[in-house]
Amino acid sequence: MEGFSVSVVPDDGEGRVPVGLAGQIMIDIQQLIGDIGEYLVAKELRIQNTLHPDLLNRFVLYLDGDGGMTFGASVTESKVQGMGNIVSDAIDLTDAVLTALGSGIGGYWMEDRFTDPIYRNTIIVDVLALYEHMVMSPGNSLMFGPADDMKRFGKVDADKLRAFIKDRGLTANGATLGVLVNVPSKAKGDLLYLQCGKDRARISFYDKASENRARGLVGSPVLIGGKLAFSKNGELLEIRDGAGITPVSNIKFRRLISCDGDVTLKNPVQADVIYSSGIWTLRNDDLGISATKDTWDAAVQSFHDYFVFLWTQYGGKDPSGESGDEAEVSAYLNSLME
Repeated sequence: MEGFSVSVVPDDGEGRVPVGLAGQIMIDIQQLIGDIGEYLVAKELRIQNTLHPDLLNRFVLYLDGDGGMTFGASVTESKVQGMGNIVSDAIDLTDAVLTALGSGIGGYWMEDRFTDPIYRNTIIVDVLALYEHMVMSPGNSLMFGPADDMKRFGKVDADKLRAFIKDRGLTANGATLGVLVNVPSKAKGDLLYLQCGKDRARISFYDKASENRARGLVGSPVLIGGKLAFSKNGELLEIRDGAGITPVSNIKFRRLISCDGDVTLKNPVQADVIYSSGIWTLRNDDLGISATKDTWDAAVQSFHDYFVFLWTQYGGKDPSGESGDEAEVSAYLNSLME
């Protein structure tokens, strides 16, 4: 969305806007776009716990100023032009969230669009804070959107959203990646858990066949689906009705994201996944990428960084103008866009 901006305006068209209100709304919008951006990146990379701060810096907004009351959302330009921009996607989704929740829609709309309950709750809380700050300063309205088609932020059904968070806010149907571990128990026999970074979630299975399949994959990285239950601090505590257990020997990425930009491919790039003694490696021999780290989060972010770096050097170039390995890398990168 080009030229997204927000503006606090007096309802009578003549009054003045308190500086404190305008400043607070700027902070609220930054928080909202930052959290939505973090969700989008974490989803693409299947992040287990934390993103590198440099990735989040892509969602920092800068004032383009207009009389002190209207401010545009601008970001540092991507070094990878014309290949997709996750910052623009975050702004588009921010616009959709403000439009929907400002029309009184409840949490189920959010549930359809945000698969991670912790990010979903955080974004709902961001919108509630924004709405409450506007309510505390009657006589003013928040306008948002592209400069030539701005919309008025409406009335949020705060009670409905709070009830949704209370009733359903810490669970979600979904799938997650981790390593299956066996935990001996004298009282209940051996129990299976999924180690997701620093979190260890107990698994209850949908059926015996799913449990038997999981027991045969102990010590291996897997994808597992079910109802994910989290703590208030965002820790994955439990996977209920676990099923669809799939060993992860490779993973494909259609979108590669780094602090320098992101690349959306027509054909996904594959990363071979190797896990041994607590160490993760993501590798693509055609590109000469091998990212080895002691956490999934660090390894996957390193793989994406390396890919985007290679794209800035060789992507879209004529392989005949290169030599040796560089020509092969350029040809392979170009094949991902054919």
